[in-house]
Amino acid sequence: MNFLRFRALPSTPAIRRCFATMASSTARTRMQRWFPTTSSPLIVSAPMDFVTNATLASEVSKAGGLGFIQGGRDFTPAAPPSELGQARNLLSGLKTSSSNGSKDALPVGVGFVAYAPSVSHFAETAVPVLESYRPAAVWLFAPAPDQPGTIGDMIRALRSSSSSSTGEWNYQVKIAVQVGSVAAAREAVEYGADIVVAQGVDAGGHQWARGASVVSLVPEIADMVSSSTASNGREVAVWAAGGLAEGRGVAASLVLGAEAAVLGTKFMVSAEADTQEFKRKAILSTSDGGMNTLHDHVQGNMSWPDLYDGRAVVHPCYQDHEAGVSLEENVAKFKTAKDAGDTSRMVTWSGTGVGLIKESLPAGEMVKQLREGATQALQLKSVL
Repeated sequence: MNFLRFRALPSTPAIRRCFATMASSTARTRMQRWFPTTSSPLIVSAPMDFVTNATLASEVSKAGGLGFIQGGRDFTPAAPPSELGQARNLLSGLKTSSSNGSKDALPVGVGFVAYAPSVSHFAETAVPVLESYRPAAVWLFAPAPDQPGTIGDMIRALRSSSSSSTGEWNYQVKIAVQVGSVAAAREAVEYGADIVVAQGVDAGGHQWARGASVVSLVPEIADMVSSSTASNGREVAVWAAGGLAEGRGVAASLVLGAEAAVLGTKFMVSAEADTQEFKRKAILSTSDGGMNTLHDHVQGNMSWPDLYDGRAVVHPCYQDHEAGVSLEENVAKFKTAKDAGDTSRMVTWSGTGVGLIKESLPAGEMVKQLREGATQALQLKSVL
């Protein structure tokens, strides 16, 4: 009875793209052109403070995904070096020339947070390191509200020509900008971003304090990108992020108009992640998503601008907050528990898909399961 209604679905561009990808195992999508070591659909592991590392990112990339290392937010000359050297050693067998002429691109990405004042040193401290190691992608996020041109400055620094022998990298690296609104996405395209990471408020960790779900944000941004004149004829892709935790979510992100699915919380429990043990246990035992607000205040982490907030697993501090406990008392209880080695009041950042995460696996196995699950979900829809 529903056969004709569901068979009409492939008339939309997003679903036509999904089925075209499945129709031939040899077909190369745009993401595979840009990132030749990847498979379709593209699974991306998000850069996360104190979680992602060279090993995790490398294992994701070895499995046909694209792993990101967190490059941090400190751009002073004294800042510690990134883990790109380790990733280069781990991925020596995957280094490959891309179809657009960039030689020996390292098949990982590096993410940077942009709100700190030291971001003004990005061109002089971070860019030379990136030129040396040649990662396939750079991810930018969270400019300070009073410095709206920061992302544009960072992109210009990345695109600037270099006098070194690896200077062509600057023109070939793919630059992803994480956004939480259509306006921010349009601005990112105008600045020259190759990829817009449309992150819904379903995501864990820090994001825009006010925003939309991935379900509505991704198609609206995809529509804007496809019709925008800001790109000046450049190819611009959209990645979906926020609350994705298994194959059905990956499939849904493709149908919504994205060309890749970004997962963070899922990879927090991977075997290679630097996640603290109490956070692993919290993620694996939690259902019904996470809650926003309060977490930074309780921890005393007030470095993030008010424009951004974080989603985390519900914990006693949040429950006390809802019961009317004052912030001062809540902070005192948090400090007392922390000093005693009690992790029950500690914050575990997580997206709303946390209830779908049931086991810890190697990152490469996660990528394979996600891809297989997405393919199965799309094939099921094709016959309904």
